[in-house]
Amino acid sequence: MALNGIDIASWQSGINLTKVPCDFVIVKATEGVGYVNPAWNAQMSGAARAGKLLGAYHYASGGNAIKEADHFLNTFNPYKGKAIPVLDWESGDNTAWGDGTWVRAWVERVHKRTGVWPLVYVQSSAINQIPEDVRKNCGLWVAQYPDYKPTGYQSTPWNEGTYSCAMRQYTSSGRLDGWNGNLDLNKFYGDRSTWQRYATGGKTTTTSKPTTNTSLIEGVISDMKATHILFQYNGGICIANILAGTWRAFKTPQDQTDTINMLKQAGAKVVEWGALRGKPGQNKVENSAAFGIRIDK
Repeated sequence: MALNGIDIASWQSGINLTKVPCDFVIVKATEGVGYVNPAWNAQMSGAARAGKLLGAYHYASGGNAIKEADHFLNTFNPYKGKAIPVLDWESGDNTAWGDGTWVRAWVERVHKRTGVWPLVYVQSSAINQIPEDVRKNCGLWVAQYPDYKPTGYQSTPWNEGTYSCAMRQYTSSGRLDGWNGNLDLNKFYGDRSTWQRYATGGKTTTTSKPTTNTSLIEGVISDMKATHILFQYNGGICIANILAGTWRAFKTPQDQTDTINMLKQAGAKVVEWGALRGKPGQNKVENSAAFGIRIDK
């Protein structure tokens, strides 16, 4: 199960969210220690009236992390428990870019004041800037674009499954009915209840539930911290992203090597299917729902 949605800022002032097809809307709230999106109130209330799931983000400028978090929370407060808080971690106008301790300080401040761990938005090439403990507590919203060609929603964004994330932004050139301009398009890996758990601070889980070996997979995620599973299927070697609920077959041995190396560099943990079951080397998957990802499509 996945949801499609958009993120907007003052550039989209005047957008009528009842006319734009989307499951969720994430609105820019603040930046630095003084800026508030002038369209914030109208956009959030409009999204709520349209029945959209809500999120709100703060764009980091790299000043005092605690002050920036407090500035965000002062604006975000009416939507606490109703919208997912998000840190937008980008290089532009961010003097702390590259400093993972800044990210940690910001998300910990938000968690201390709200009881909710925020999502962290980051480009795919900078995932390693996010400390491991932050990645453990906070879902990642990862941006990676194949190009800047206009597109609508995509069921399988380019390079999907290469890294673990709660949400994927795959274009800034999205085109949807109801808005005559570009939009950022996103795929959230969960359903409405998953979204609400992120917003309220409840435990988040994947929505692709295994039909067998449920306790095994939950143990893998919580104890082994595995993010990807290598398995054999239909004569080929495949990799499953157990958090996103996606999988793909490797095209070549070099593709397998390059993908695994990239995942490890991003902090992912890749485990063989046989090893998870205490049967090293026995990686062939017979049951298509063995670990909650249907593969007999």
